[in-house]
Amino acid sequence: MEITRSRRRPMAILIGISVAVILFGSWFLIRSYVMAAYSLPTTSMEKTIHLGGKVVVNKVNYLPIKRGDIIVFHFPAGDTVIDLPEYQSAYPYYDLIRQLGKGNADSGRRIVLASPEQYPLSIRPVERREHYLKRCIAVPGDKVEMRDEQVYIDGQQQAWPPTVETYFVVYTSGRPFDEGYMRTEYGVDIKNPDEVRSLDSANAYYMLLTWQAREKMLKDGFARRIVAELDASTEGVFPFDAFHQWTRDNYGPIWVPKKGASIRLTTPNYAIYERVIRTYEGNRLEMQGGKIFINGLEASDYTFKMNYYWVIGDNLHGSQDSRYWGFVPEDHLIGKVKAIL
Repeated sequence: MEITRSRRRPMAILIGISVAVILFGSWFLIRSYVMAAYSLPTTSMEKTIHLGGKVVVNKVNYLPIKRGDIIVFHFPAGDTVIDLPEYQSAYPYYDLIRQLGKGNADSGRRIVLASPEQYPLSIRPVERREHYLKRCIAVPGDKVEMRDEQVYIDGQQQAWPPTVETYFVVYTSGRPFDEGYMRTEYGVDIKNPDEVRSLDSANAYYMLLTWQAREKMLKDGFARRIVAELDASTEGVFPFDAFHQWTRDNYGPIWVPKKGASIRLTTPNYAIYERVIRTYEGNRLEMQGGKIFINGLEASDYTFKMNYYWVIGDNLHGSQDSRYWGFVPEDHLIGKVKAIL
């Protein structure tokens, strides 16, 4: 009997270890390839997903991506980073070289390469880059444009989801503010100066509102007029050239590349599609004497190998998105948000 019991004990331990390994392996496979939970470390998707909020992401069978879907992807401009805590994706390499070169990325790149101790570089494959979470507003083949913060696809105005937020100038009817009412009805914290600020004119306020709250204020008669606060700055807005003086609220039109579709290459659109052709699709691209060369041959057009997407954060004035770094390639996609926890 003693021999039998002693043999059973190692067998039970072995079975227990095997079960644990199988369970861990199954969890790892599901987490890596099927479904996973992600938390949002920024306010870029307020008020849809709050800071620190979690989402469940479907990593299989999530195609096709549709307009309005919330997607998770690897940061497209994260291939090269300054490997210091104060840089990384918080201060992207491509932003730095444009700043150092006073708008000329090639000049800024030379400054960085000449100072490896001050700017230690790290080159990362797609799967090693940060995970970003944004809303897709344009799919392959769309022509997207923003006019006074309204989105147009192929010339047709699109409605923002109700939880998308931005800054407005609100002209109220003179009704007194009640803290509880403002928070409950309109989602506004009147004690937070980042959300509500009085302006010089009577009954005029600067407010951070969702589009849903904006409509409700007008319908309730709380506000007699609400005007979007537009940003007129062109600084840091893609594609960073002299031809396109776009802002984050008046942007485009810009065509989103589609697999198998071709475009005519021109001097004005060179900066728009340069990174796609060179970096994402692996070609040697250069412009010499006003002519464009791909892999050493003069080219007048280009046919795209992949699909691309245009994304924006729901916090329209608090998001780093396609307006700052361009298109999301399909091989950077991780999945689509299935549920917000």
